[in-house]
Amino acid sequence: MVGFLEPRKETINRWVDEAFSALGSIFSSRDDFVEYLNSLRNYEDAELLIRISQFYLVAKKYQPESYVKLIMIISAIEKLINRENRFQEFHRWVQKQDLKIQQLLSATNAIDAPKFKKIIQNLAEEYFQVFGSQRNVLAFFSNYFESDDKMKLARSMRANWVDTVAGYSERFDYCKQVMKSPVFSAKELEKYGFGVGKHLMPYCYDWRKCYASYGGCDPSIGCLLAEDESLQNKTLKKVVGLIYQMRNDFVHNALITPLNEKKSVFTLGRVGGRNVSIELTTEELESMFEKALKSYFDRPAN
Repeated sequence: MVGFLEPRKETINRWVDEAFSALGSIFSSRDDFVEYLNSLRNYEDAELLIRISQFYLVAKKYQPESYVKLIMIISAIEKLINRENRFQEFHRWVQKQDLKIQQLLSATNAIDAPKFKKIIQNLAEEYFQVFGSQRNVLAFFSNYFESDDKMKLARSMRANWVDTVAGYSERFDYCKQVMKSPVFSAKELEKYGFGVGKHLMPYCYDWRKCYASYGGCDPSIGCLLAEDESLQNKTLKKVVGLIYQMRNDFVHNALITPLNEKKSVFTLGRVGGRNVSIELTTEELESMFEKALKSYFDRPAN
């Protein structure tokens, strides 16, 4: 009996070692990690955390390319959010929806092209509730990333090509005092001596409130993302869309957009056919994901 059990025990210990190696930044010791595993709601959660951590370890320690790390992290997130369902292509899923299709047909007197498209749209909406990959990834970012990480992420992906005003913000009284008449566009500030030029900025940038210099914003002076939760959510949705498009560009179009390197201020890339200035580094993404992963398993039982 011992002969059969011992290899299994060794295998489990190796799995735990590998999982802890991936998450050493958030657990002080292996014993601390094992204690956390034992505290989870059920065996399935512990097994899933170990499995995801082993997968993530390959990305973190053995994969040097940032864009591959990104894709593997997205894959891990998709598994976490859709843990109970094995992925199915839409055409396979829809073949099993006889009852739903019959209900939609019963509500229609006669089928024409617009009504047929509406039926397909209704089916697609239900399908994407379960298998909507980008929607699932956004849900993970929204629910489990720390607020500071969401804001940092939103500011680190700049794809908004807009007029940017240097050294101006309505937060400063002196900026408002130099105005002799109301200003309705950034360009109008040039006549008051402010430098205005086109730059790639975060989606949340507002020339009225956001202090900018050298083509970037300075959140230490004030940040709309911290002041407006609705704006934070809208901006996060756009940024997650960019991140997911980076995954799609690689998988479907054989295009590579790397994350930024620690030694660089930013990396300029193309995502979905548009220019994007990327300040997010691999190390920052890994740190964000690891904290979010623990937050996911910290969630209370339903």
